[in-house]
Amino acid sequence: MIVEIKNLSKSYTQVHQQTIVLEDVDFDISKGDFISIVGPSGSGKSTLLNLVGILDDCYSGSIKLFGHSLLSLSDNEKSIMRVKNIGFVFQFDSLLEEFTVIENIDMPARILGKPDIKYSMSLLEKFNLEDIAQKFPMEISGGEKQRAAILRALRNCPALVIADEPTGNLDKYNSKLVLDDLKSISLEGSSVLMVTHNEEAAKYGNKIYHLANGKLVRQQGTI
Repeated sequence: MIVEIKNLSKSYTQVHQQTIVLEDVDFDISKGDFISIVGPSGSGKSTLLNLVGILDDCYSGSIKLFGHSLLSLSDNEKSIMRVKNIGFVFQFDSLLEEFTVIENIDMPARILGKPDIKYSMSLLEKFNLEDIAQKFPMEISGGEKQRAAILRALRNCPALVIADEPTGNLDKYNSKLVLDDLKSISLEGSSVLMVTHNEEAAKYGNKIYHLANGKLVRQQGTI
């Protein structure tokens, strides 16, 4: 199992008032799953991603990643797990402007001290993006930037790819390209966890959940 969550709850306290964001959430992710989560703004979708992605550690309940309880891991172990096993794709590509596309893609490997431009080029070729390898982010389109961000997320061969509104800034054509890329990732064995406002985008998932009022409910009819 890639992700196992039991009785997950998360709340914030502001001006002496407690707001429940997640309440007794249970769900899991298996190898090759494409999980879509939809819900209104402020419903806690990004909060859930941050918890699964080990970017937030204030919660109650249980989160297991790759068979390990997060509560049993040190901060260093969590950091290593995040870099090695999880790839992130955000609404904004966050490519580094001073580096070429291929250098951006290879950055996660550089962080681990294992740069390999040839492997990064093989990713570009696999997704038919080799023509932009030596260009800088300012020289490519928004859709190309987001697809490059996906390849950056794939660079360390993660078991889990987390995507937060990955098509939020794209037109219909480029949105389809990005979603097709994410689908192909799941079909090849990596798991994808995506949150989106877009009901059509959510249909790419083999499991679709709706998050509102702290409750995560699986939609009927999904695989």
